[in-house]
Amino acid sequence: MVKEEESNKKKDDILSYEYDEKQSLLKVFGVELTAPKKLKNPRIIYISFILVNLILLLVLKNLLSN
Repeated sequence: MVKEEESNKKKDDILSYEYDEKQSLLKVFGVELTAPKKLKNPRIIYISFILVNLILLLVLKNLLSN
């Protein structure tokens, strides 16, 4: 019964992965970015995610300012 409760907690947690093996990508000011070990090129994925969001933000800002 205890194991079921622990597994339910893990499923509800946003930061939990299917596998417990994690790799640390960056640690700044006590905040750590982690990714699953099986994820290929996690730094490129995170950087591209941030860049795409910044581009979308700039495009929306320009559309709304006109």
